[in-house]
Amino acid sequence: MRVRWAISLEETMTSPSFQNTFRKAILCASESDVDQQKQFRFKEDALACLIGRLMPRKAAVNHTSKSWSSLEFVRNEKGKPSLVNSSNFEYNVSHHGDLVVLATGESRIGSSKTKMYRLETENRVSGIDVMRVNEARRDTAAEQMDTLNRHFSEEEIESVKGGDKSEEKRWHAFYRIWCLKESILKATGVGLPDGLHNHTFQIDPNYDHKPGKEIPLYLYSIYHKVPLPGNTTTSSLYFHRSTPQPQWIFEESFIGEKHCVSVASEQQTSSEEHFTPFEMTSLEEILEDADFINITADADEELDVFMDKPNKPF
Repeated sequence: MRVRWAISLEETMTSPSFQNTFRKAILCASESDVDQQKQFRFKEDALACLIGRLMPRKAAVNHTSKSWSSLEFVRNEKGKPSLVNSSNFEYNVSHHGDLVVLATGESRIGSSKTKMYRLETENRVSGIDVMRVNEARRDTAAEQMDTLNRHFSEEEIESVKGGDKSEEKRWHAFYRIWCLKESILKATGVGLPDGLHNHTFQIDPNYDHKPGKEIPLYLYSIYHKVPLPGNTTTSSLYFHRSTPQPQWIFEESFIGEKHCVSVASEQQTSSEEHFTPFEMTSLEEILEDADFINITADADEELDVFMDKPNKPF
């Protein structure tokens, strides 16, 4: 089962039930997760950290049918998280701007269409990255590329700076490539020391990476913004140190108008099911059937600490 979830920080914090939901989240998170979110200065970063720890737990409950409190998560020496005693549950989390996103995958047994026996196939989600498109970072996307050109190939630079494109399209191209690079770095765990310039992408010049929309919705007299998906593609080709890496599939899309996302999955065999759209969910839904695992936590005190934090200037 593949999951693609996204949660809006703004929608979470402006919900009338937020304070009660936050208290429950504290009691349903591990002690280390609560301690980790307290380290952040801004509300949005602290909440993103907490949600980013709770989303995988909910997905793992659905995947394993185990109880919320029985699940244990660890991180390896490179900081990559995993679920203990479950070799076929892969996940990764990212947050930026207003969104926290989760992608999961699994090793599974499938049928071959060309052979008369069953074989093991894998669709392992290894890396995800989301970026809020911010056109105010510099005057132009070309200037941004000039500043960071050591991280890009000539073809990638041309995909942003070349052609007859609007400035908006150039920014979309920049963030698209950046998300691709970040998702593969998270997938492989090599990090920045390997160099972004060693991870390059060949972009389909005929594909138009259009953002989605945000539609207004009034629910019980409360205004909400509902992000709709934009165009999607899995057409980008990945090269590591100029060597093609065809086993990697990259699901690219927009969530709403401002958030660009890339999911890197390693495919050991071919599959027709490359793309899974993102589903907007909420912290309340994540915690719906959760049980308490941090019963000694003072949820009221943790809420006071959170509410005293300043908001993050976007």
